[in-house]
Amino acid sequence: MSRCDRCGNEVVLPFSCQYCGGRYCADCRLPPNHDCVNIVLWNSKPLPSVGISYGKGGRATPTGGSDIPGPRQAGNKKNGPAKTGNDLPYLAILLAILVLIILGIAWLAFSGYRFG
Repeated sequence: MSRCDRCGNEVVLPFSCQYCGGRYCADCRLPPNHDCVNIVLWNSKPLPSVGISYGKGGRATPTGGSDIPGPRQAGNKKNGPAKTGNDLPYLAILLAILVLIILGIAWLAFSGYRFG
């Protein structure tokens, strides 16, 4: 068993910080929780997102995420509010399914299938 580098608790499988290389327990594993010396690198890393949006020129930008500002999002006015991923065009999807059903029935009717 090893010990957490911050609090000293015994840990069976310690977390290894990819920014400072220390070994920490589950409570101290995140860089802000163990006062990581490379916290600036952790803060500059982009937040996890729901999907990827491809803009002009093939440039990919992360989309989605949470509307709730976390410790890394607080005060980030440059990007505006985060998208929630609930902007799906349900009406367009329903219309496409309806068109496919109608085309399937028309194909059956013209191929000689007798209904009834």
